[in-house]
Amino acid sequence: MRVVATAGHVDHGKSSLIRALTGTDPDRFPEEKTRGLTIDLGFAFTTLPSGTEVGFVDVPGHERFVKNMLAGVGAVDVALFVVAAGEGWMPQSEEHLQILGLLDISAGLVAITKADAVAPEAVDVTQREVAQQLTTSSMRNAPVVVCDSVSGRGLDLVRTTLDAVLASIAPPTDRARPRLWIDRVFAARGAGTVVTGTLVGGPVELDDTLRVVRSGQTVRIRGIESAHRPVKRIDPGTRVALNLAGVDRRALGRGDALVREGQWVDVTVVDVEVQPVTATPARLPARLQAAVGSGEHAVRVRVLDEDTRLARLQFEHALPLSVGDRIVLRDPARARTIAGAVVLDVQSSCAPAVARTALQAPLVPRLLAGHGWLRPTELANLANLDADGVNVLVHASARDGRALVVGEWLAPPGAVEAMRAHAHRLVDAHHDAQPWSPGLELPVLATALESPVDQVRAALGGDDTLTVESGVVRAAERSQRASDTDAGRALLAQLDATPFRPPVPTDRELARALVREGTLIDVDGVIFTASAVAAARARLRDALAGDAAITVGQARAVLDSSRKYVVPLLERFDREGFTRRRGDVRIAGPGFSSEVGDQL
Repeated sequence: MRVVATAGHVDHGKSSLIRALTGTDPDRFPEEKTRGLTIDLGFAFTTLPSGTEVGFVDVPGHERFVKNMLAGVGAVDVALFVVAAGEGWMPQSEEHLQILGLLDISAGLVAITKADAVAPEAVDVTQREVAQQLTTSSMRNAPVVVCDSVSGRGLDLVRTTLDAVLASIAPPTDRARPRLWIDRVFAARGAGTVVTGTLVGGPVELDDTLRVVRSGQTVRIRGIESAHRPVKRIDPGTRVALNLAGVDRRALGRGDALVREGQWVDVTVVDVEVQPVTATPARLPARLQAAVGSGEHAVRVRVLDEDTRLARLQFEHALPLSVGDRIVLRDPARARTIAGAVVLDVQSSCAPAVARTALQAPLVPRLLAGHGWLRPTELANLANLDADGVNVLVHASARDGRALVVGEWLAPPGAVEAMRAHAHRLVDAHHDAQPWSPGLELPVLATALESPVDQVRAALGGDDTLTVESGVVRAAERSQRASDTDAGRALLAQLDATPFRPPVPTDRELARALVREGTLIDVDGVIFTASAVAAARARLRDALAGDAAITVGQARAVLDSSRKYVVPLLERFDREGFTRRRGDVRIAGPGFSSEVGDQL
């Protein structure tokens, strides 16, 4: 299916043409039928001669209902533009054409309707007028067909021409990232909540779980219809009705969006390139209405440059937007369309003064400036890309020097070296302050660098001057073991002078470093050399040979020590299984005959 939206001035025959092409009256409300005036969106379906199915979205042409018109064209890429032969170009013809241009809708056809109601000369005049108006518009290459919905004149030509137009354009893009802008919500008897819209970006299937962006509520698809037929799966570029479980219809409305969890950024701030509708644009007001998808939203506007080419828009509610999305800006005070906007970045962390420059950069440097380091999934969500698109972009950016691939990250050029240099200064300062420390703990370093731990680890991965081991970062040139220093050897010798009655080390940092290296052992707060612990184990092995038992007092005699030192050693040997306590004595434990205890 392809979706086509109508456009054009009020009473130029849009609804009549759709009714003639499809056999369905798109005007849904009694008031519309009574007044002969389309007020809200209407929908109809037909099959073209080639077999292509078309879903029409019929929009109102009256200036009072531009909001509804925008809801109908916000998610389509093909237009059926209607101009009545007897009236020619009118104000809403102009505004509707401007809106199509701002939304970058260029595919479609122009139908000059009601041709049999006027003289042939009037039809010729309208044709020339339409051709002139289209010359500089997005629809400048659209074919023009003369027709009459009452007599049937030209209707077959409308069908075949639309068929040819649809065959000449690319199929709807499938990035496996579905987004449905809801344009209608109702409760169906026996079915519950039903929403309709034009699906873009990717397919959905029965039982898929989606998220309502504005509320964060999770819903399940329990039914899908397209062209009034139930289906199990629906592809992008299609009119669809979804029966949703898990949400009340009163919690949804036109302009809400359904997306797959984890694929879209919830956006309240966007940086945009402004596209004025006049050659000499006025400065944007501070408050505007922004038409996005099927909804209209109040926005605060902050102009970022002197010539109003760049602006920052702030929405009241979150929307699933990405780079490249298009917005129509209307002035509510004057009830007119004043500009369009192309999204350049979303939720940027750049200050306005910085954003002014960053937004003029190519895509990847622009996003890196606004968000820092990016994972591929984050790049995909910001720029609305599939996996293949991200890979192409990453490789091209790395090849051109616009970014660096660092582990799983894409980083700004120079950022890695800057982080490494800063990290080196911090680690050196730590070594100076704590010379016997093995280094600076990685989480502490990451906090000081104001960066996530994973980013810091990735940045230091290729740095020969800094080493990351067991979550600690040290400078490579400061890798000397404490036990190899004069101070370390002196402390070991001091403790070994009275191995089973060691003095308390005065340099606690040095002692901790030697404990980390394994040359000293902290036995419940008493510091022994590793050789002293091994010697104590050997003496006790001799004393416990032949199923002997030994008391604390006897152990003191064996080790020529005091209770202060012997008890911690015996309790350690109990934990290791070398000895086992039985009342007031120790006997050989299950690990007595093993050497494993000597390694602990």
